[in-house]
Amino acid sequence: MADVIVIGGGTAGCSFASHLCNTTDARVVVVEAGAEFDSHPLNLFTSMSRPNVIDVSLRASAVEMSEQYGYLQASVLGGGSAVNGLVTLPGAMDDFNEWCENDGLSEWSWDDVAPWFDHVATQTTLVDDTAAGSVSQLVSSTWSTSRPVPLAFAGQSRHSADIGALHRARATGRLSLRTGTQVSRILFTGARATAVELADGGVLEASHIVVCAGALRTPMLLRHSGLDISGLGENLQDHPNIMLTARRRTPFTGDVPISRYVPLKDGRDVDGPDVAHVLAYEQIDADGALAAVGVSLMDVHSRGALVETSSGQWSAAFHCLSDDRDRRLFMDTVRDVTRALVGSDLRETFDPADAERLVSDLAHVAQSSDAELSSWLDHNVRTLSHAVGTCAMGTVCDGKGRVSDIDGLWVADASLMPRIVRANTNETVAMMATRVAQFVAESLEG
Repeated sequence: MADVIVIGGGTAGCSFASHLCNTTDARVVVVEAGAEFDSHPLNLFTSMSRPNVIDVSLRASAVEMSEQYGYLQASVLGGGSAVNGLVTLPGAMDDFNEWCENDGLSEWSWDDVAPWFDHVATQTTLVDDTAAGSVSQLVSSTWSTSRPVPLAFAGQSRHSADIGALHRARATGRLSLRTGTQVSRILFTGARATAVELADGGVLEASHIVVCAGALRTPMLLRHSGLDISGLGENLQDHPNIMLTARRRTPFTGDVPISRYVPLKDGRDVDGPDVAHVLAYEQIDADGALAAVGVSLMDVHSRGALVETSSGQWSAAFHCLSDDRDRRLFMDTVRDVTRALVGSDLRETFDPADAERLVSDLAHVAQSSDAELSSWLDHNVRTLSHAVGTCAMGTVCDGKGRVSDIDGLWVADASLMPRIVRANTNETVAMMATRVAQFVAESLEG
């Protein structure tokens, strides 16, 4: 019998298991539905193109009443860190202070979490390549405030959670790993979680069950296990994103498709957190023929929910831009970005014919009325696969990740965030999972 079962071997599960194995004598089992690889390509499109690495079975709608699409989720040991764009940004100081002040999470202020960001930090690289004809060069020449983004790799090695954090857990000899194994439900004895039932009918028992299946799969598993907790599956958030796309002059053949970004601030508070990002995408397809300038809203107030149909099917309704503050800010941001790009020379970066088409599209967006731009966003917004919030601390879970009114059951992934951070989420997820592991370690001792 294990001491702790971790459901999910993504960034959260690997980070959690690493800390617990290295700070306690606990016997830990990590159960992961996906496969294990010895290494992962740096290029996210190469990494995602491997068989059975990406799951798009869950349908999602970014904006209310918009068409549904398959939501990208990693199904591999290492999770998002094995297939993402390598961007390594912690949340802003204000993000965590707001959790503390607005959500009553007294142990999650910036002063509390900053040492844990240091604890989980991986080696990063700044790729400051603004070669002629690159999207990075276009972005750099258009916005003087652009900067290289820290990326989680060194040399030719992607610093994914399974290669890094989980390797340290394995070295302790107290970790058991079950890949290619699906968890069907959590089992309870009274009001205590005591085991997990696998899809093949097997049962694993432990004194502590920790769910790290992500902000979409974690609440689905809890609901399927019979829990009906107020707020479960609600408070769903992601970063809305628009891609301004065109064919490149020459295909991209490098390893790092994203290397430069522009942090956009609230004009009233230039020292405050980022409200939006402009990213240079050298590649957005498998063969490197397409590139884009991406515009992402980072300061998000809108809330969606997981929705279950009468037939038992689930979908993610993000309801992006449903809060007027988000819609107004994103409209202003997109209009400013398109106006800036119209004044740039796009022909050096993009195929001449496609550059002309893109200029026309950008000019149309830049000059559109509020009603026209709002409608255009409704038809074009997607998200960055940064889903969070569906088992939020302060509602579904307490401030240490324990599921309300259930003993021995914890959550340690992105679903814990009461509000999405104003940055890419992977680094924050690693930090949070490691902190919850410390809370579980203290529970094991007590």
